[in-house]
Amino acid sequence: MKNLAITALLLLSSIVLFAQKPSTLPVPALPIDERTNLVTYQDVVKQEGTPDVLYQRAMKWVKSYYKNTSEVIKNADAEKKVIEMRSSVRIFSKQKDGTMLPKNVVYYNFKLECRDNRYRYTITNFNEKAAAAAPIENWFKTDSPYWTPSQYDFLNQIDEQIQQLINSLEEGMMPEEVFEDEW
Repeated sequence: MKNLAITALLLLSSIVLFAQKPSTLPVPALPIDERTNLVTYQDVVKQEGTPDVLYQRAMKWVKSYYKNTSEVIKNADAEKKVIEMRSSVRIFSKQKDGTMLPKNVVYYNFKLECRDNRYRYTITNFNEKAAAAAPIENWFKTDSPYWTPSQYDFLNQIDEQIQQLINSLEEGMMPEEVFEDEW
């Protein structure tokens, strides 16, 4: 009898935990491109410098930020001042005990374009590593029979990592401080 009560209590608590309605969860605030309907981070950043100078800064930042640039850089066009990359972020599943276990990798395309006194970054085409392309935009579809609340958590993890990438890029594109040793 005692085992039956414990089992019923566990079953009821798991139903309450997993029966969260999508409408009660805050929708992750990732930017969606109105034209493509893809998650797309894009901005034009004003930064003093010629296209050459900005391109050199961008290449320097890419080489310092990514461990294996030969894998990441897909095209670096010094004439057009464009760098095209493909990289990834990791997503983690939260376990019942609170620990985070690696779940999968989400790939993205990243393009940097340099012009006079500005550069533009575009980060888009996010796909979870799977047998076939698995766009993360599907994780917003709460009416899907495959949807789970953890997908919102994955989207938030991606957003946090991309925001860190953007912050690092913006810092890396700043001109280096020239230190003059006046003694």
